[in-house]
Amino acid sequence: MGILDVKNLKFKYKDIELFNNVEFHLEAKEHIVIVGENGTGKSTFMKLISKNLIPDAGTITWLNHIKYAYLDQHLEMNNDLSINDYLTATFKNLYDKEKELIKLYEDLGTASATDYDKITKKIDIVNRYLEDNNFYAISSTISNVINGLGLNNLNLDRLISSLSGGEKMKVYLAKIILEEPNVLLMDEPTNFLDANQVDWLAKYLKGFNGEFIIISHDESFIANIANVIYELNNKTFVRYKMGYEAYLKEREIRRESYLKAYNAEQKKIKEMETFIAKNIVRATTTKRAQSRRKMLEKMEKLPKPKNRVPLKLNFPFSHSTGDEVLILNELIIGYDKAILGPLNYKLMKEKKIAILGRNGVGKSTLLKTILSQIKPLSGDFKWNLSADINYFRQEENEFDEINAINYLRYFYHLKTDEELRTILARVGIGKDLCLKPIKELSGGERTRVRLALMTMKKSNILILDEPTNHLDPMTKLELFDALKSFPGTVILVSHEKDFYDELVDDEIYFD
Repeated sequence: MGILDVKNLKFKYKDIELFNNVEFHLEAKEHIVIVGENGTGKSTFMKLISKNLIPDAGTITWLNHIKYAYLDQHLEMNNDLSINDYLTATFKNLYDKEKELIKLYEDLGTASATDYDKITKKIDIVNRYLEDNNFYAISSTISNVINGLGLNNLNLDRLISSLSGGEKMKVYLAKIILEEPNVLLMDEPTNFLDANQVDWLAKYLKGFNGEFIIISHDESFIANIANVIYELNNKTFVRYKMGYEAYLKEREIRRESYLKAYNAEQKKIKEMETFIAKNIVRATTTKRAQSRRKMLEKMEKLPKPKNRVPLKLNFPFSHSTGDEVLILNELIIGYDKAILGPLNYKLMKEKKIAILGRNGVGKSTLLKTILSQIKPLSGDFKWNLSADINYFRQEENEFDEINAINYLRYFYHLKTDEELRTILARVGIGKDLCLKPIKELSGGERTRVRLALMTMKKSNILILDEPTNHLDPMTKLELFDALKSFPGTVILVSHEKDFYDELVDDEIYFD
């Protein structure tokens, strides 16, 4: 058997079938990326293979003695530990051995002649164990991961409880990398990483000696790390033992071939049905018609190709602004201390800009400042008096317990259920999804709900903080088109160059 074998897997969520006799295999040295549209069940599948959910039918079998680590979109951590204690706990057994070694050296100082040799031998054994497990390189190993993921910008004595969702994700990602499991299971690991950190993670994964299964919608990242692609579509997986670019070409060839086979079969079925209808009542031909009917009933028909329904994303425009939309004057931003500034900038009418830079440099803090959510430390900013702002936050967890309809109603309480359902349907949140608590939606579905809210407000300025996190490639393209066609001003924070590169007029990079 392989490292992981999944056979005949079936799973339903509240009577909605997600998987139908799914087959999935992980072999030695395979670096697998799972792709598919938002809401098809990718995260649920990861929960199943990591034993966080139980399948309705089928088997999930890991090879004996395989150690895997799972990075979840909605992870839980020990909030009472500091970042440093949380990461160094990975090496607890080695630190315990170090304490044992220190005690042996202390005992050596007072040992009798008969015990001296015994203690010396024990010291040699413990020293060899520490050396074999690279104990003396732990500090540099931790530093490498901390720097690579941008955690060096945080105070490592901070408690986990004080971190944002994105910061927690990075700390947990660092921990499972330090643990060096045989298999890495990661659900959207590049969310909350900046471009440099994504590059570092891609380089690490490309050289990873074990196996991994990763869910991602970041096409550049996938192209860098994958040697096997599994596409989840129509409740089952299709395996492509190739890299991402080859997969894209092969997928189109297979889809065209399937469509031809499906159309040929439909033509044959129609011909058989026509023959049966014409000949079933004729005495001379009724037996032949009955025979065709039996053949038709027994025929295993190809499922109808599933056509993706495009999203109808449109951000309503209110009215034109004055020429100078936003002016920053000697603006210094931060919380307890300055993290960025002084900033001087003039944003002109109808311009689309991307705010770039490493994580922690202050991009989101700048947005919160110019939205008057936090006060500047010094300097000032000024919006044009005609500014109508529509804002997409990077993180939003306070509405997790309510469903999508009630989420929209919180902001537009006079809207009827029917009106709100129609708005949600335009972004692919159908009748079943709109009644689920938001916490039970996939990451991409949550983002779509928040984008639906933005389509309800007329504005002339869109501010979006990492809106592409969790979105599949087609949805990103639809968001790109909606932003491109918006006649007003756009301020975008993003780490995905493929998304913003042809969208914006100007890039502002903070270092």
